[in-house]
Amino acid sequence: MSYNPKLIKEGSIVRLVDNDKGSLTTRRMQRLLDRYVTYFIDFDAKILSSDLTYVQLTELIDKLNARLDVELEIDHEIKAFIAQNRYAINEQKIVGMTIKSYDERWQAELSHFVTIVNREITRPLKPQQIQASFFLTMMKRAANFSVPGAGKTAMMYGTFAYLSALEIDEVNKLLVIAPLNAFEAWRTEYQAVFGDKRALHFMNLKDYVDIGRVRTDWGIADVIVINYESLQGWKLTTLNGLIDDKTMVVFDEVHRIKNPSGKRAQNALQLGQQARYRYVLTGTPIPNSYKDVYNFLHLLYDNEYNTYFGWQVGDLDSPNVAEINDKMQPFFWRTNKQDLQVPPAEADKILTIMPSLEQIELAKVIHAVENNVLSRYIRLLQASTNPALLIEKVDLNNLGFLFDEVNFSFNQALDTEEERQARQRLYLDMDVETMRTPKFDAGMSLIRKLVAEGKKVIVWGMFVGTMRKVQRELLESGIEANLVYGDTPKESRVGLINNFRDGNVPVLISNPATLGESISLHQTVHDAVYFEYNFNLTFMLQSRDRIHRLGLPDNQYTRYYYLMTEGDHAHNGYIDQQVYERLKEKEIIMLNAIDGDMLLPMVEDDYLDDVKRIVT
Repeated sequence: MSYNPKLIKEGSIVRLVDNDKGSLTTRRMQRLLDRYVTYFIDFDAKILSSDLTYVQLTELIDKLNARLDVELEIDHEIKAFIAQNRYAINEQKIVGMTIKSYDERWQAELSHFVTIVNREITRPLKPQQIQASFFLTMMKRAANFSVPGAGKTAMMYGTFAYLSALEIDEVNKLLVIAPLNAFEAWRTEYQAVFGDKRALHFMNLKDYVDIGRVRTDWGIADVIVINYESLQGWKLTTLNGLIDDKTMVVFDEVHRIKNPSGKRAQNALQLGQQARYRYVLTGTPIPNSYKDVYNFLHLLYDNEYNTYFGWQVGDLDSPNVAEINDKMQPFFWRTNKQDLQVPPAEADKILTIMPSLEQIELAKVIHAVENNVLSRYIRLLQASTNPALLIEKVDLNNLGFLFDEVNFSFNQALDTEEERQARQRLYLDMDVETMRTPKFDAGMSLIRKLVAEGKKVIVWGMFVGTMRKVQRELLESGIEANLVYGDTPKESRVGLINNFRDGNVPVLISNPATLGESISLHQTVHDAVYFEYNFNLTFMLQSRDRIHRLGLPDNQYTRYYYLMTEGDHAHNGYIDQQVYERLKEKEIIMLNAIDGDMLLPMVEDDYLDDVKRIVT
């Protein structure tokens, strides 16, 4: 009979059991256990918390074994729990580096992987996509930082195809947390990748209001999607009760939750720690500073973070760049468009138009009466294209911000309602409601010309009033045009986009905040016209990537047209050119960061500072 102290599992209870010799009750052992009192829900009875991670259990076992005269006996279920959840991060570091260097030791495993994936899918993956999928599979938890348009969704489905194959049977469903506008891409890409080899049971959790129905549909679902904003309350609790070690969890466009103190990020960090396969996807991993890595590293390696990475948020303000890259390199994959041989887009087509005399006077008035720099900036952008917008209240939502992620606040209280109404009367006296701008007319002429040539055109704006005006005038001239923006019903969006991309509608009008991510239009659309744009570089690049993506033939052109009103703030004029020039400066920095071997902040994107430099 053994008298060794034991760590046993009784149902859902984990208990430390002493032996007759009292090894756990010595004064020395009591002092040791006192250090771990927070691990217990009942310290006197030596019952441990059911929420302990494998790291905490392993630490407790190691410390007790170091102090005991005999080795602690561990229940087989506890051993299985530790083995199943253990992520040997230093061993995985070697896995990551050797796969990324195409080390020959992986050839047999890669060949086996390719055989199974090709059997499971209908549309073959490109060689670089296969390598990425293999890396993600072997790493179990990793990041994919491939550029927009490189096919990150297809790469992820390559991993899912292998892990869910019958002879592998590691996962049986995929849970994706993503922006709303990415849902359709996850649905259609599954169908394109798997074809008729697999039926799709797709589950959109955003629309569920009944816990019972969630539980029922979960059992048959292959792919489940939920947006970051809906990941809270009962849905978060319910998901954590349903996710198990065979659920693969993917956080798409993870840059959306980069703020360490953001509410959406805190909710995401509570999700699915029991899933063995977890991934984060983004083409912009460090849009601003190294603090942007904090959340997604915790999503992937929460249990291992302190022992391997160990950076506090404050440490990432003044980071050791070499150390960050050395530690992170093994855990991410990056593919750029050059790797996939996507033909380059043409140089931007700049259309600079002189303002009318009425517009020149209007710009002077805006500079004189708009005291808030953000208001002045927005009003100048509006007046450049559609002066009628000046009689509406300033709405920062038009800039597409996620307000727990921005680095400034907009204090409209600087102006009283009386002052705002006085400015509105001033703008009305200048007949802004009927004022047409040469820039707007030039844009409409360009769209009509492209449509007459048989081309499809994506039109990008920021302000709803401008987008509606473009659609109205196109319809009046006999050109069908679909409009998709934030208030477009979710159930209508897919049809409107498909009618444009695959049907007879030649023009789609949208804003990057709504349609800047995850929609592929490159199959039929090669011309984009920008009526309005701002300092949000991420949105700008994502909007461009809707028509410049993997799958373009070598001889296919991609053209971007930018409309600008001539002028500069130094002469109380318009600011389109300065905004565009700043965007291009930031784009060069970002593209260098994306294409290089090191992870670098893509641009110090201080929006308010950019505004101040332009309009003050």
